[in-house]
Amino acid sequence: MIAAIPPGGVAAAVLGFSRPELSTRLIGALGLVVAIASAPYAWRAVEPVAVRFLRPSPAMALADRVDELTAQRADTTVAQAVEIRRIERDLHDGAQARLVALGLSLATAEKLMETDPDRGKALLREARAGAATSLTELRELVQGISPPVLNERGLIDAVRAFALDSPLEVAVSADVRLRLDPPIESAVYFGVAEPVTNAVKHAQATRARISITRDDTGLVIDVEDNGRGGADVRAGGGLAGLRRRLAVFDGALEITSPAGGPTRARMTVPCESS
Repeated sequence: MIAAIPPGGVAAAVLGFSRPELSTRLIGALGLVVAIASAPYAWRAVEPVAVRFLRPSPAMALADRVDELTAQRADTTVAQAVEIRRIERDLHDGAQARLVALGLSLATAEKLMETDPDRGKALLREARAGAATSLTELRELVQGISPPVLNERGLIDAVRAFALDSPLEVAVSADVRLRLDPPIESAVYFGVAEPVTNAVKHAQATRARISITRDDTGLVIDVEDNGRGGADVRAGGGLAGLRRRLAVFDGALEITSPAGGPTRARMTVPCESS
């Protein structure tokens, strides 16, 4: 009823001004005043009514949520399969090949120690260097899956360790008391690493800033660099993968990267911290 006042006032104004009599024109003017004065307030009652009667039913909302979770699970399954293939390829082409070569070198050195000790010692030195390289590759592979510092000391220390290892000048601002579930910490850690790595590889940046805070809705992570900008979320790219990783936790990724920079990545993850 309240929402009908402005249209009623407009109708009275049209009818009043359509007649030459002074009384009807006064009624028309009064209707116009009522329509203008009541419009900002009368339409406010429409919103709750529209929300009540036009919003999806609980069954429809549940069905939409099920579809969303199904799509997220499919994306996660695909991402996990890609990651497993990457690990297998790295193991096969890197550490496994070096370990096989190491075994052959040790076997050859064992035979040469009796006939040619100098050459045998040289092979042992090469084998030791190969073992050190294999160990480094294995550590890098494990760090790519889950950095040890993340498991041992938590998200904030892991991000600060990452910042220290970065070739950029990275400032980290974070709540040191923040502790999250391990899957969320892992997602946030790699969420921080992806834009910083992009800044190094593609944006020609020299500085970056990482901020990890909480608000009323959850976790907010901002990563900003002073690079040349132009970053976007491309299908199959690292940022698209990051968006899928965050979506598993109902998180979101927003990229602001005008030409010339700066680039700002904002990640939000609804969660509870302990």
